[in-house]
Amino acid sequence: MTPFMLRVAEIVGTPEDQLPSVDDLAPMPETRISRRIATGTGADRQVAIRSLAEQLVSEANAVLGPADDRLDLVDEPLPHELAFKVTHRGRAARVSTTFEDGTAYGRLVGDGFDAEVPHELEGPDALPDLLVRLLVESGVRHHHVP
Repeated sequence: MTPFMLRVAEIVGTPEDQLPSVDDLAPMPETRISRRIATGTGADRQVAIRSLAEQLVSEANAVLGPADDRLDLVDEPLPHELAFKVTHRGRAARVSTTFEDGTAYGRLVGDGFDAEVPHELEGPDALPDLLVRLLVESGVRHHHVP
């Protein structure tokens, strides 16, 4: 199993009453204040994050097992925006990059990720924390993981 799969397995395999706090178990993902960047840089960044999201969602779902609610990855095709959201048991996190006037603008929106100033993921390395936090806050089921 990958390090991410082991992390998910630890959460799923630990009885709920024995888990540490949400912040210890699933720290908030690293974010930064959204800023305008070059279109190509923004597109490359979004594609890298989206590609990793697909891999991590597959890994998490392999650990969760067939009887559990699964993580879902949904692409949102929009005219001037690359976006996807990951959902689990009614909660969601949306990662997007909007293209306008020759610039790109990233944004993270979702349950528990609200901020007065728009934020975006610091980079692909922040994605595992985002997905684990989504699982924990949406009430992932706990059971033995083989």
